[in-house]
Amino acid sequence: MIAPINPIGLGHLVFFGVCIPWAAWRSKVRLAASAMPSFRAHALQTILNLMVFGAFSLFVAYMEDITLLPPAMPPWRACVAGAVILILMIAIMRPRWRRAVEKRSRIVQFFMPSNASERMRWVAIALLAGITEEITWRGVQFVLIFRLTHNALLAAILSAASFSISHVMQGWRGVLAVVPFALSFQLLAWLAGSLYVAMAVHFLYDLAAGLSYGKFGRELGYQPAPATPA
Repeated sequence: MIAPINPIGLGHLVFFGVCIPWAAWRSKVRLAASAMPSFRAHALQTILNLMVFGAFSLFVAYMEDITLLPPAMPPWRACVAGAVILILMIAIMRPRWRRAVEKRSRIVQFFMPSNASERMRWVAIALLAGITEEITWRGVQFVLIFRLTHNALLAAILSAASFSISHVMQGWRGVLAVVPFALSFQLLAWLAGSLYVAMAVHFLYDLAAGLSYGKFGRELGYQPAPATPA
């Protein structure tokens, strides 16, 4: 039996499950054949996208009666699990971040703040991504898919798949790397009974990634390409 979902909920499933992954792929194709926009231009666009997408997901959660932020502290076990997962994620990915800078990967320029102003923008991106992407995929998308399928594991896998493909600008190897992270965030949401721990881990991971890319860029002499119009 299919659980009832409002048209706005179905729209959310299609938008974040199909349209956003497709748009990410199109962006990857366009960037491969064109000059890179500046870090500032990309950061501002990313911040705007995250704010709009997050607002849309909050509206859908309200319309679908999905509780995202319950007024309760997560249990200490979930906090410990979050700390362990964060440490493992950074330890596993740090060598990959350095190799990407060593190879002068073009896409790295979007995640490599090179001065104080750019680092502040990166903090804003990391914070917004940690909050809004968890609301969208581990919160709303997961619940909507679960209501349709009545299968929590399938809902976690499908929402993780769409989330990972939405990061295809980082390459298909990057997509595969994101899958276990997405599932780990879903596990934290289940352990905590809320999104708070997953949000914190997501934010701190993205923050560490950007600051590490910037550090490796300075150490290895990788300077961003000259800015071009957005």
